[in-house]
Amino acid sequence: MTDQDARALLEAGEFEKVADDEHPLWRGLALLELKKFAEAAPVLESAEGAAGSASMLELAGAAHWLAGNREVAVERWISALDAGHETPADAVRAPALLLYAGLRLNDERYRLRGTRLLGKLWKPKLSRRWPGPVSGYLLGEVEEEKFLGEGFDNPALEARRLTAAHFWAGVRAEGEEAMAHFRAAAEQEGPGVLEVEHHLAHGELGK
Repeated sequence: MTDQDARALLEAGEFEKVADDEHPLWRGLALLELKKFAEAAPVLESAEGAAGSASMLELAGAAHWLAGNREVAVERWISALDAGHETPADAVRAPALLLYAGLRLNDERYRLRGTRLLGKLWKPKLSRRWPGPVSGYLLGEVEEEKFLGEGFDNPALEARRLTAAHFWAGVRAEGEEAMAHFRAAAEQEGPGVLEVEHHLAHGELGK
């Protein structure tokens, strides 16, 4: 199966057909969607170069998190801080995940470290490229209406952006407002399944 075929099947919701794919990324994402979290983690970690890829470490961390291995998840997200990123804006996701872990584990070490790193990264020009605005939003420098509303013309990219944006809005909110954002993040199927926030939103809804 080609990467294009696997991705198309994932975005179409055909997760069982991708769960045996030879590429660890597609197979791992399919296993996450099938809620086979403990299986997904080692698969994602087995990808070539995974230890040096922030996106793979972030996904592997999410798999561990959803499997209940929270400290291992945090270790992966900490490793992602110094791993390779596709763009400078992508560097905000790992500290944001560390902040998220601190909030959910009630651990000030992770919350403060994540916040400090986001602060070091934040510059207004970072908001011009997604996911850069996540940094400003979590720091209170970007208003929620703008954060949720400014999107891409490309439908696939916009689905991915909305998935992540609603997840982080849910992290900052409380009660039913938070659940509404997590539902919006989880409902962005199709291209949204490629985002780590999509899977973590499902985890929030499953508590």
